[in-house]
Amino acid sequence: MQTLVVIIVFGVIVGAIAWIVVIVRRFGARKRLEKERAERFLAEMLRSPPTPSPTPAATAPAQAQAPAAAAPTEPIAKAAFDIRNALAAGRGESAAKAFLAVVNERTRLALEPPVWEGLGRALLAQGAFMEAAWALHAGAAIAGDLVAAQKRLVEVAARAGDAGQPHNALKLYATLLAKYPQSQYADFVRTNMKEQERKLPKPGP
Repeated sequence: MQTLVVIIVFGVIVGAIAWIVVIVRRFGARKRLEKERAERFLAEMLRSPPTPSPTPAATAPAQAQAPAAAAPTEPIAKAAFDIRNALAAGRGESAAKAFLAVVNERTRLALEPPVWEGLGRALLAQGAFMEAAWALHAGAAIAGDLVAAQKRLVEVAARAGDAGQPHNALKLYATLLAKYPQSQYADFVRTNMKEQERKLPKPGP
């Protein structure tokens, strides 16, 4: 009987260890994917413009579109349709979800600057800082307002720092300095970078 109990306990321990290993591996894979995504976002923001300008037909206000028009079936067009409708209805979470569903093809989304702005705010509310920075920067850049584009990066970086994400804050600040080396926010950004660097975890012994 005692041997059976030992075997059962041993089996439970082995199973628990195996489950922990699986969880750690999944967590590591997820962190790698998040890091790769963040790097792609930053690389795209360094290029200008970050997304293709909408066609004249696409720049018409959402309100001017026929309300009875059927939703498109092509994934990117459908995502744009869903984002516009969700924002118009005040459903920011749904707009963010529609964007995240096609996030790997975000450069194909042809949205108007106000829609990018609204989407960025919705993503910011969800704590998706890198995605929010990309969308907000895209909207301002497409509108040709580079000062606003810089301001958006500074804003999101500050929000990321306040949320306990100094790594993301530093990445966004560094991106701004690389893309806009003569930015009027440069001194402010360098000062904030020093503050965020102090928040980074201390290296182990």
